[in-house]
Amino acid sequence: MKIKLFILIFLLLLIGGGAFFGFRYYYVFGEGVKSGELNYVVKKGYIFKTYEGKMIQSGFKSSPNAGSIQSNEFIFSIEDAETAEKLMTMGGRQIDVHYKEYFHSLPWRGNSEFVVESYSIKIENITLDKVKLDLVIGEKEKLSASIYPEDATSKNINWSSSNDNIATVSSDGEIIAKATGKATIYATSENKTTSCDVFVTEKKQEKEYLEWNSSSRNNEPQEYYEE
Repeated sequence: MKIKLFILIFLLLLIGGGAFFGFRYYYVFGEGVKSGELNYVVKKGYIFKTYEGKMIQSGFKSSPNAGSIQSNEFIFSIEDAETAEKLMTMGGRQIDVHYKEYFHSLPWRGNSEFVVESYSIKIENITLDKVKLDLVIGEKEKLSASIYPEDATSKNINWSSSNDNIATVSSDGEIIAKATGKATIYATSENKTTSCDVFVTEKKQEKEYLEWNSSSRNNEPQEYYEE
């Protein structure tokens, strides 16, 4: 009877200890994304070699010096070696890191309770091949957008027009002139936007040229028009 009780107590302690250990070190308390400039990623450790990194986040202080810029540091570990090796070559780049937060760190997982699982390269700028267009009603023109850096994770561009009654734009950047007036075409990706102003007229303005005809008896100007 005592042996059975001892075994039962031992099993309960074992289960309870395992549950406590799992909750303390493996339960995911939170998940999120941090944005900023990658400062470094290094591999270090005395017994367990782990990957450790730091990101610099800039922002504005609300107090005591309102409007002043401050820098926050996000210290993290990386469990996946392939992800860590790629991040080692990206110091100084603007990136997003996707992480999990645990209650405590583990020596073979890293020194931080924040563990980065993946990353994405942020778009820094978008440019268009044209910033101004003159079109006639019914004409079409396609805009081309370039994303910097070229290895940015997101390549999706959302096109929109400030006035679809004047000019519309398709999902691939093709503009169709609808009516006279001005419309602005926007290309947006993530939080970056650029634009092109479109001016639509009924027909191309004709240019008038006057040439004096020396053979004319009255030497009157002759009118020529061309589109």
